[in-house]
Amino acid sequence: MTTMTTTTHHETAAIGRSWLTSTAGILASRIFGLLRDIVLAWYWGSTGVMQAAFNVAFAIPNMLRALFSEGAFAAAFVPMIAAKLGDGDRAGAWRLAERAISLQATALGLITLFGAAIAAATWAFLPETASEHVRLTFLILPIVMPYALFICLAGAFAAILNSLRQFALPALNPILFNVVQIAAVGLIYPLWRLDELPALIVFCLSILLAGLLQMLTLMLVCRRRGFVFHFQPAWNDPEVRQFVAKILPAILGNSVQQCNNLIDKALVMYLGPAAIGALAYSQHLVYLPTGIFGVAMGVVCLTSLSQAWNRGHLDEMASSLDFALRQMLFLTIPCAILGAVLAEPVIRILFQRGAFNEEAVRECAWALRFYLPGLPAFCLAKVAITPHNARKDTTTPVKVSLVCIGINLVLNLILMQFLRQGGLALATSICSWLNVVALLWLCRPHLPQWQPAATVRAALPMLAAAALAGLAAWLGAGWTAGRLSAWPAFPAQTTILLAGAAAGGMTYLAMCLLLRCPEPRQLANCRRRSKTTIAP
Repeated sequence: MTTMTTTTHHETAAIGRSWLTSTAGILASRIFGLLRDIVLAWYWGSTGVMQAAFNVAFAIPNMLRALFSEGAFAAAFVPMIAAKLGDGDRAGAWRLAERAISLQATALGLITLFGAAIAAATWAFLPETASEHVRLTFLILPIVMPYALFICLAGAFAAILNSLRQFALPALNPILFNVVQIAAVGLIYPLWRLDELPALIVFCLSILLAGLLQMLTLMLVCRRRGFVFHFQPAWNDPEVRQFVAKILPAILGNSVQQCNNLIDKALVMYLGPAAIGALAYSQHLVYLPTGIFGVAMGVVCLTSLSQAWNRGHLDEMASSLDFALRQMLFLTIPCAILGAVLAEPVIRILFQRGAFNEEAVRECAWALRFYLPGLPAFCLAKVAITPHNARKDTTTPVKVSLVCIGINLVLNLILMQFLRQGGLALATSICSWLNVVALLWLCRPHLPQWQPAATVRAALPMLAAAALAGLAAWLGAGWTAGRLSAWPAFPAQTTILLAGAAAGGMTYLAMCLLLRCPEPRQLANCRRRSKTTIAP
């Protein structure tokens, strides 16, 4: 076995172990996020004006978080820091990190102030005929805007830890946000059960507290790892200028999904509070596996591919990319099909209580079924962009994102006329697939070692296995439902869901093993320490 081949296998195993570590942390945080959604669904439901105003207002700082924290900042920052750390220049890496984070804090501070001022002015001049949920949205937007500053700085410190291959704590950090939010509902429910406006404002203030705690936690951990942050902007530093040159196009290149979500939020306001709530809760459900699988793999891949590119190991990059894409397909294709089959039982078990009524279940399931075809693409997008970012190419994703955003807007305006919030979800799914295909196709000239045809062929047996699993889940859920008509609603729905999921999951795994798909074995081996010896 050659040195390059052995190193490639070793790096693939390392990516798998790091991915599972990050996935475990994100899974824990997403479980708390799901608990938060359950509590909010019980308290506000998904058809009232309060939840509609909050979901639309919070989308703005949340989009800034995705752009400046998960997206553009990491895309430009991690490859530069990884290169310096790989060369042993830790002092230079920390110096660049201080200046880049100082620049980020300044820019986000100005954006926060500007956004809050525009929202306040808009609220003051809204006509009296404006809908109540629209007025409330612009009333609370200035309150939630500073969250963008706190959470993006937290993302910057998380990126430093990721560059050091410390993935667990950044993945667990969002638990703080969800715990604070759940505690806030516990506070406002007994105090303001009749007047919801003070409750809404207190809940928005709890978001600021949660973001501040997340930022301070990661800042302290970075201090323990040797990085002590000082606010030191250096606008004329050559490395800072290089960072700015990379981050500006990366803001667009990493923003296709977030811009699509923001467009959805703006358009769904015209469909009313029920549509807003349905779109929000269905997004949370479909992005649960995206966060667990896709975000974790994207974080790990960006670090690993950046280091491989700096070493000139294109074989290693191709192997890592192929491994990541296949694992994403193996995990998300069955999730999409089984989710479509079992959508209503899932929503009833999770959310149907308190203010979340039967109408909310129907509206949410309608949107969810149009989001699910895009689930694999949502996860693949986190991986597909990493070869470009690893090469410090942030212009190619810009061109792709601009085209996809334009197509998404046109599809939104057409499909929402016929499918309501389902049309917005379907447009997002279509454009996410276009985004993934374009990003992967355009990386081929720079990574000829990667063979996309082999990846596509590997996906076909997974798709066949998932289709049979969906049929098994439908039959299992239907057979169970016919025998539980006299049961109370919650135990009946729980049993139906478990029966369908068990039938579908076992069928999928059995078919993958029968078809000799290597992905289950690779996934099982990821936690084993690599015992490969590099040949001389």
